[in-house]
Amino acid sequence: MGIRHLATVRHIQTQREPYQEGFSMLIAMSLTAAGAASAWVLGVLLPRATRLGLMDQPGERRRIHREAVPRIGGLGVFAGMMTVALLTSVWAMTVGFGTPSLRLMATEITGALTPLWTRSAIFGLLGAVLVVVVGVLDDRHQLSPRVRLLAQAGAGLLLSLGGGVRLDSLGDLFGFGPVDLGLLAVPFTVFAVVGVINAFNMVDGIDGLAAGLFLIALAGLLWLSPGLGLLSVLLLGTGAALVPFLVCNLELTGGRRKVFLGDAGSQLLGYLLAWACVAGSANSGGGPDAVTTLWLCAVPLADTLAVMGRRVLNGQHPFCADRGHLHHLLSRWFRSTRKALVVLLVVAALLASLGVALQVWQVPEGWRFLGAMLIFGLYLLVLRNVRCWYRRYSLVRG
Repeated sequence: MGIRHLATVRHIQTQREPYQEGFSMLIAMSLTAAGAASAWVLGVLLPRATRLGLMDQPGERRRIHREAVPRIGGLGVFAGMMTVALLTSVWAMTVGFGTPSLRLMATEITGALTPLWTRSAIFGLLGAVLVVVVGVLDDRHQLSPRVRLLAQAGAGLLLSLGGGVRLDSLGDLFGFGPVDLGLLAVPFTVFAVVGVINAFNMVDGIDGLAAGLFLIALAGLLWLSPGLGLLSVLLLGTGAALVPFLVCNLELTGGRRKVFLGDAGSQLLGYLLAWACVAGSANSGGGPDAVTTLWLCAVPLADTLAVMGRRVLNGQHPFCADRGHLHHLLSRWFRSTRKALVVLLVVAALLASLGVALQVWQVPEGWRFLGAMLIFGLYLLVLRNVRCWYRRYSLVRG
């Protein structure tokens, strides 16, 4: 058995370089294809958005645009992500995992499981499909919050019960040992998935914000990831698919090609990030732990909790639309949504970088959790006083 193993290892070493080159080529091709698929879908749907009923009309309390804008960005992102899944599958079946030695090398180099299409991957993608389908229906028909929550919970159940991706422990939050969830693992995972989905859905109030926050969190996830498994490749593909969207959304090329993510897109980004965070936290071999995910998603989570809490205290429905989010307040303060975007993305990048650094430096989870709670408290303080500061600033400016 030892001689066989040595022979396999030597065989792997001789084939490592061409395999790595092939896998690098796969990544490059997948990212290019994801961007191309996203751009193609946007180009096809843009002139048809009105007929399909996928237009975001101005006039609602939270809207800041003055003209109807197509809500098709999420469909482009979804097309790019699924293109990556298809290409990765073809590569795995034809090149990547053809022999036992290549399967062993694939696990060593990429961190991927063998076979590539694990139960978690299949049910995770089914959850993504559910989120996108219900998101498109919401973009077209304005579904009730109850229907949206049921669909999001269904996606969380597909991921946790069907795929086995669940959060069994929150780590040592209080210095008395790990907080094991036991029978609450599945309900808590579903709650976390629904929470992150709604956080990204609610924060998608100015151009580029939800996509930018996703890319920042993605960078932190990949930095801590022990290898490029299927989920990491899907996340990279999603990031590539966001590029054509951002070009249109931020109107970087001029013209009248502006699009929004829509509920389908913002909820898809939240779901993918929740999937990756739960999978990373459940992976004892590496990845972001439960506390680090709070730092990676600090801005959308803090904003959502603060806004929903304010609405409930004021006797309003927690999902009612208004312009009380921090990005709305900063947009009025700076009189520019672009400046508000830059400020929020810089803050999110700093917090995500700090969270990653604290985990790399092996700072105890309890201290990192305390730091996250202090940041949330500071955020509430800023949100509580920003209106007063804005009025004083307006008086000074005249």
